[in-house]
Amino acid sequence: MFIKHLIPNAQDLPEGQALNITVEKYNFLVTKQQGRVIAFENRCPHQNKPLNASSDEVFDEDHDYLKCHHHGALFSPLDGSCITGPCQGNHLKKAIIGIEQGNCYLLFA
Repeated sequence: MFIKHLIPNAQDLPEGQALNITVEKYNFLVTKQQGRVIAFENRCPHQNKPLNASSDEVFDEDHDYLKCHHHGALFSPLDGSCITGPCQGNHLKKAIIGIEQGNCYLLFA
């Protein structure tokens, strides 16, 4: 049994952009990539800090990769794998997304 949390406006999220949402005590990054809504816990595996320091911007300058603004690690927005930086080879923790009647939800066990 899952607990659902609505991701507001996820269907309207522009391709390659990200939302930063908080559910209970957890912070998530929600992005749309190749038409799919994908979510990751907003925690870099290197030092367990949020990827975004003080702004909502979580992408690199070219909007190709999610970027940890503390130490510059870059992550694939498709699968959360770290492609460069001190945590290379690790992954962001992916969240489970559900879609029901056109709405997107974060699902918690």
